[in-house]
Amino acid sequence: MTGTLLNCDEAARFIEQIQDPVTKNLVNMAFVHLVKRVHLEKRERPAADLDMLFVVTSLKDFFAERDVIVRTLGGEKVGAWFDV
Repeated sequence: MTGTLLNCDEAARFIEQIQDPVTKNLVNMAFVHLVKRVHLEKRERPAADLDMLFVVTSLKDFFAERDVIVRTLGGEKVGAWFDV
């Protein structure tokens, strides 16, 4: 059994209201990638339902931390996960 993408319309509306243009663009690119992969390419569908509103709200928080992303892209191991 495969899952489906839930709350896509709500996710798209959420993306529209993101104020920061860079964060908005990154979240939108990730959202489109997932929707395209599931609906157009029809490959590797999710094993369970995926709440896209949850996904985009989480991605907004992640992509908003530009300093962490820049440091990570520079090769630095950023965050507590690497202290273990």
